[in-house]
This record gives sequence, structure tokens and C-alpha cells, in this order.
Amino acid sequence: MTFRERVFPPLPVFVLLCLLAGSFGLILVPLSTTVAALVGTTIAVLAGLVQYLTAPVLEVEDGWFRAGTARIEGHFLGEVEVLDRAGMRTAMGTGADLRAYTVYRDHTSTGIRVALVDERDPAPYWLVSSRNAPALAEALSGISGR
Repeated sequence: MTFRERVFPPLPVFVLLCLLAGSFGLILVPLSTTVAALVGTTIAVLAGLVQYLTAPVLEVEDGWFRAGTARIEGHFLGEVEVLDRAGMRTAMGTGADLRAYTVYRDHTSTGIRVALVDERDPAPYWLVSSRNAPALAEALSGISGR
């Protein structure tokens, strides 16, 4: 089973950040409205581009799991646990293991914790934010064989 998700900020946050960045063009209105509009639009587009490019990609394909910049083969994956809002809060707070690999986005309230069975890997588990955690967990269970 394949799975792919890019963990974007919610649309209102995305638009607000673009508008906030674009508002820096207002500083230039006394000089020239044309320059102000050009600078504001350019900064807003760049802010949107940065949000897009820095949004982590979660992908399960061909026996591999990719979360952000890290990849791991499916046979190194152990138990997969779907976490709700409270579970993610605990996993990132009092229940956190500092050795864990995390792909966390505060604007995404659900996610998964997947244990690792590779003795050579110092990370005991991966903690990954996902808007579609049940589907991600199902895809990971398919490649891990557990």
C-alpha cells in the first residue's frame, strides 16, 4: 500500500502568514505605491513558497517509510500507534524520549508513534504528525509485516 501526505499548515494560517509577510510592502507606500505593491506581493509569494517547501512529506512506498528527510526500511518498523490530540501532547511532553526522531507540526493535532526494531538505531521510535494518521498507520503496518 502506498501513502503520501504533505503536512501543510491549515489554509487560514497559510493565508494569514502570506498576508502578514506581504504587509511589509506597506512600509514603502510613502515612496511609491507601485514599489510597495511589488515588494509586498513578492514577499507574500516567497512566504507561501517557504511554507510549501518546508512542509514535511510523509511517504510509504516500495517498502520504505519517509518522514521529512529521514527514510527507513519497513522491516525495521515495529508496533504502530495512532495518537489523538491528547496522545500527541503527551508524546511531545511528559512522555517524550529525547532520542526519538520527530516530525512534529504544532498545527496538526494527530499523528503516529512507530517503534523501531533496529538495535543499531539509537532512536527508540519515530513520532510523526499527520492529518490522516489511521491511513498512515495502516500503510506502515502493511510494509512492516506486523
